[in-house]
Parts: sequence; C-alpha cells; structure tokens
Amino acid sequence: MGLTEEETKLSEKYQFFVGKELNKAIFRVKGKHMIEFAESVGLTSPKYTKVETGADGKPDYSGIVAVPTYPNCWTVDCCFDMVNWTYPESANKFITNYGKVLHTSQFYDYSKAEVPIQHGQKLYTTGILAKAYIKADKLWLENHLDTKTTDGKLVVQSRVMVCVRQGGY
Repeated sequence: MGLTEEETKLSEKYQFFVGKELNKAIFRVKGKHMIEFAESVGLTSPKYTKVETGADGKPDYSGIVAVPTYPNCWTVDCCFDMVNWTYPESANKFITNYGKVLHTSQFYDYSKAEVPIQHGQKLYTTGILAKAYIKADKLWLENHLDTKTTDGKLVVQSRVMVCVRQGGY
C-alpha cells in the first residue's frame, strides 16, 4: 500500500470499522438475466447464452452458467451498507456524503467454489470490511465477501473496493 506517516495516522480513525460485518444480501439468479448480462459485456459463448427449449415448450436455462463477472449484480450493493454506519460514541456517520462514494474495483475468486452460479439459485452474500485506509486524500475501503447457495455451498468469493473522495468521510 505504501502509506505515508500522515496517511497512516489519518487512517487510524477508520480502523474501528475494520472487521465489521456488512448486511447480508439475497439474490435470486434468473437465466434470462444471466444471458442479458453476458451479452451486455460482450460474452456470447454458448455456455453463457445457449438455451434449449424444454419438453414443456419453455426455455430451459439449466444448461448455462453465469459469466465470471455476474456477481457484480449484487456484490457492489452489498458494500453500500457502509453508508449507514455510525461511530457509537458520537453517532457521527462513517461516510458523511454518499455523493462522494465511488465503486472502484471488484475481483471474483472461484478457486474454492463448490458449485457454479446457475439459474434458479437463491444466493446469500455475507462479508466484512477488511481494510480501511487513507491514500492520496481518499478513504479506501476493501470488502471481502462470500456468496453461498441456500444449502451453504460456496459459489464465489469477492473483493470489492470502494473509494470515498475528500469531503465524504
């Protein structure tokens, strides 16, 4: 990270929130939405978009999987729970101006996934604020998230970075 001495000192105030749990997010995976998302990011491989017609004449989405960036549909929203956090001793807000909040990056790790993301799943995302620091006059917030199925099988681990510009923290 390479923080200056001043940035390290300014970052201390925000360590109170490191380790705090984010609100759980619930997301229902729908095949039609998976295809629309894949096409919107230019991924048209049949494994993401080819739908067979079922015996009942309706689309059968069971043969497709989500594109690797599909968790963007719910992980970013999960992180915005932080805008409501307050310091207990003063009731001052952690983030003082929502208009200064930027979603800056996300990373999805499937290396420990037990099942792929597929149509019909109900997914639950939980996570924590893992890091908080000041760098270049911005508050950087790194969130670590786990998304699991109803029966607890991991589908993806995510890391989402949020930046709060000066005047918002």
